[in-house]
Amino acid sequence: MKLRERKITVRLTDAERDHLLAQAELAGLKIEPFVRNVILGVQMQPRPKEEWAELLRQTSGIANNINQITKRANSGEPVTEETLRLIADMQVQIWDKLKSF
Repeated sequence: MKLRERKITVRLTDAERDHLLAQAELAGLKIEPFVRNVILGVQMQPRPKEEWAELLRQTSGIANNINQITKRANSGEPVTEETLRLIADMQVQIWDKLKSF
């Protein structure tokens, strides 16, 4: 960890402080790292909502299942109507999850 020896004090109005806190929270950072990033010109994006991370995990799992079924089908295993129905159901699950956001 870098040793930070210099301290700068900045006086803010309540509105300025509230705005700074809100921006830092959007970026998912505490105030000090947020201010350092601003000073260094780092392009910060709002932190993704936790629901998006969960959606990504779920859709990745479903997509992985579809890929495994497809791999088996491409290796010569017969593709049953039940397997195709399972893939279609998984795709519907993905669309339903995306529509809910």
